[in-house]
Formats: sequence, structure tokens, C-alpha cells
Amino acid sequence: MKRRKKDIVFIINPSLWYQNMYPSGILCLSGYLENNGFKNTIIDSQISPQRILSSQREAAIFRKIKQIKPKLICFSASHREFNEVIRINQNIKKYNNKIITIVGGPQPTFRGEDFLKSGFDFICFGEGEKTLTEFAKEIFKKNPGFARIKGLGWKKKDKNIFNPPRELLTEAEINSVSRPPYEKIDPRFFEMDIATIRGLPVKGALLLTARGCPFSCSFCGCNLIFGKKLRFKSLKNIEKEVSYLKKHFKIEAVWLIDDTFTINKKHALAVAQILKKHQLIFNCQVRADTLDERLVKDLREAGCFQMDIGVESGSQRILDKIINKGTTINQIKNAFRLAKKYRIRTLANFMIGLPTETKNDLKKTEKLADEINADVYLFAIATPLPGTRFYEMVGEEISADEYGLLDWNGSPLTKRLNKSKIKNLVQEKERLRKKYLLRTLKKSFFSWENLKFFLKRKYKYQRLKFVLNYLPKLTKKHFQEK
Repeated sequence: MKRRKKDIVFIINPSLWYQNMYPSGILCLSGYLENNGFKNTIIDSQISPQRILSSQREAAIFRKIKQIKPKLICFSASHREFNEVIRINQNIKKYNNKIITIVGGPQPTFRGEDFLKSGFDFICFGEGEKTLTEFAKEIFKKNPGFARIKGLGWKKKDKNIFNPPRELLTEAEINSVSRPPYEKIDPRFFEMDIATIRGLPVKGALLLTARGCPFSCSFCGCNLIFGKKLRFKSLKNIEKEVSYLKKHFKIEAVWLIDDTFTINKKHALAVAQILKKHQLIFNCQVRADTLDERLVKDLREAGCFQMDIGVESGSQRILDKIINKGTTINQIKNAFRLAKKYRIRTLANFMIGLPTETKNDLKKTEKLADEINADVYLFAIATPLPGTRFYEMVGEEISADEYGLLDWNGSPLTKRLNKSKIKNLVQEKERLRKKYLLRTLKKSFFSWENLKFFLKRKYKYQRLKFVLNYLPKLTKKHFQEK
């Protein structure tokens, strides 16, 4: 059967359009398929030259599907996108039940049966590149067979079948694709935004340089998908990717989205030198126990402008017994001290409402937040995502209808899922957000360091316009809620 470029389609969920956080997973899948001879198309906000409302986006997707008549449509879904993806798939099936649909990502990996029950033909669990490639080969055969495809879930009559899990990709397989196919997605993903270096408006891109995480934090399911062993992109491919992003999208910053960028110091410094060569500043996610003075100094000299540090709690008991974080309060304090010494901005991530957490634990968290003097503070209500050890600790069943309600800011589920000894978690979270908001604004927009950044770089007017539009919305919300 002759294959067309539009026979295989990826849909970027409409709720993700116009965000700086474009789906890097879909880009990896698309590039891997292309590299193995399967041309494909990505449907995203390029559908419309102007921004369109959420209510109009799904209708635009269906018009595009009717126009190109694909054979296979691929989705990705987190828990938050479950209802959206199910709704779009059901409407596709109403239009043409012969279109094959498959969904991958974290939620299908942990709860694949919910997607099969709700109308999907197939689910992909774990890393998807090889599974999707083998699956694509089969669907173009006259008599396709799916039983031997590892990592595939499917429906046979009324029975759900889950094939054996697939081995993780080797570094050679990861590096068989020199760079993700950025040319397939909307250039508006690379417009001015505060997400790349959170709190600072820049033209930026996301960059993944390694897969896997050797740690076992109870709230995270990363290594259940990508494993504990680190697998690295080659420096040659990273160079190609960075060069492309700089040339075609005129970016000035990169957010390194590795789960913990500084685990392998040699790799981290090599990547940093590539970014320095291209005159790009960068933000990275780090663990406090992976930092030392030499590393922090070298990263700063290479252009590290901000570090996102997972503090989680100021209670050592919570860190050890509940989160299994593996870091100490002294390591956390030292990490922020080093960052401040070398003038690297810091973002501190905190969680409240963890099982058995007391008011005294919360006081310790607030005390630590004061002591570290971060530039940006983010407080989240601990949320048990299916597939994590935290979900098992909470011991409350969350149905498919409730996935969309799981929210780190609080939701109708918060009270039922709260296994801490802290009442009114939403109010406590808002109190902490408000307490540190003005400090964050001052350091994000009005510091001397950031003023120099504005004055030295291009896009001065775009940056100023962005800030003037963004600040009133943020401060209005803050003062209205007081």
C-alpha cells in the first residue's frame, strides 16, 4: 500500500496551543518515524494564522482531518488531558470509524485500560518510538498483526490485551535522529514567554539532553517510563539541535528539561559549553545534592541564568520518610547559597499536604523558604498521580472521570485526597503564594540584574510590551484575592 505523508497524523492537544511548553515527546516520535521511513504530519495551532479560542480549536482540527483523510491518528495524554483526548477521539470515530487511533504518554502508561474502554483502538505504554514504528509497519499490511509488538495495548473483541513491556531505547537508537523536526510545529511556540526562564520573559526553547532518573521520589513517575539509567544525547546531535533553534527561531535562551541536569557533571558542563558557544543563556532543573561550588561556578560562566531546585519540604522527616527525596536541609541551604554567590537566579519548588505532614512540618517549610531567599517560589498541593508510590500511599481510588480534577492548585478532590494533618490546604497554599509573590515580582522584573538583561539584549520593545501586559493581570489577581 502506498503511503502518504498525511496518512500518519499527530495531534497536539488544543489546550497546549500557544504555549512555550510545546510537546517535545511528540517531536521525538515524529522524528523517529521519519527516520524509519514513515512520513507524518503534526496538527497544531498552525491551522489558523490568528489565535483562536479554545472552543474553536477542536472544530478546526476536525476540518483538517476531513481534508487530509489520515489512516492513523496519534495522541499523547497526561492526566490533565484525559477528558480532552477522549472527547476528540470519540468525535473522530463518529466521523469515520475506520481511522485508527492510538494514544501514548504518562496516563496511558499507568491507566491504559481507561483509554481502551473510552474508544481508543490502541495504547502505547512506556517509551513510544520503537513501538509506534513497529505498529505503523503493521497497519499498512493487508493482514496486520499486533500480538508481537511490545509496549502495545489493544482491544480484541471485548477483551483488553496488553503485550509485554518494551525495553528502553539504547543511546544509539536515541541518537539515530539528529534533532527533533521543529519545522513541523507552529513558530509561535518560540515567541516571548516567561516559561523558559520562569519569571523572566525571553524567546526560548526546550532542550532535552538525557532520559532517565536514578532517584525514586514518591510523587514522580518519570523513571517508570524512562527508567533509572541515564541515556544521553550525543554532543554532536545537541550541537545540531541548538544551532537549528538559534538560526531558525532566533532564540536567546534554553530551558534544559532533563529531570536532573547536573547528575553527570561532565555531560552537564559539555552541554553548557555548547550553549555558551551559541551565546544562549539557560535554565536547568537540579537536585540540591548534585551541586558543588566548582560546578555552579562553571555553569554560571557558561551562561546558566537560573536553577530550578526541588526543595519540596523543610521537614527532614517528610523528605526522608514520605518523599524519599534523598536530600538534606543543609544540602538545600548550601545549593541556594552557592547559586546566590555566583549570581544565578533560583526557583524553589515546594509541596504541602503530604501524608502525615503536620502544622509543625509546614512551619519548618515556611522557615526554610524564608532562609533560602529564592527568586521565584512555587507552592503546590501534593497530588497523588496514578502510577506513583504517592498514589499508593494515599490509598484513594481516583476514577477516570476525576483525572481532570487533579490539580496542584486545589480541586474538589483535595479534601478527600488530603492525608496530612493540615486542614484547608487550598487556603494555606494561597497564603504562601501571596506571601512570596511580591518578592518574586521584585526579583523577576525589577532587579538590577534583570534590568541589565533588558538593556543589553535584542527584543527590548517586545520584552517591555510583554511585561506591561503580564504584570497587571498578575497583580490584579493578587490584590483581588487579599
